[in-house]
Amino acid sequence: MVVSIDALMARYPGALTFRFGNSAEMSAQLLALVRAGRKRATCSSQADIAAAGAPPEVGRRDIALNWDGTPALVIETVELRPTRFADMTEDMALMEGENESLDGWRADHRAYFEREGTFAPDMLLLWERFEVVEDFG
Repeated sequence: MVVSIDALMARYPGALTFRFGNSAEMSAQLLALVRAGRKRATCSSQADIAAAGAPPEVGRRDIALNWDGTPALVIETVELRPTRFADMTEDMALMEGENESLDGWRADHRAYFEREGTFAPDMLLLWERFEVVEDFG
């Protein structure tokens, strides 16, 4: 189904657009995890939130884009928890769907945030649980 960003913005007033990950390959992998029902949460650093222009809000519906900028999904934020990297719980990490253990989550996310130049063990993250509202895949 092809749908325009303008049509979605009219359908979901106040929605923001975003991409999962920081590369085409990572974005495609994360979208596949969402579509498979394995990824039901994500986390953002303060730098990610600043770049997005606004933090997520419970109840807001946002548009996840494919790497090429076309709409992939609409999600609704259902829970937000500020947490420090070092304080991430296993339950929260596993809801992100990318790893089989908290140690795996820590290793992968540390590498991600190091590539972004923002890693610190005490860095504040905003963990977000979401539900898929629409899938355009």
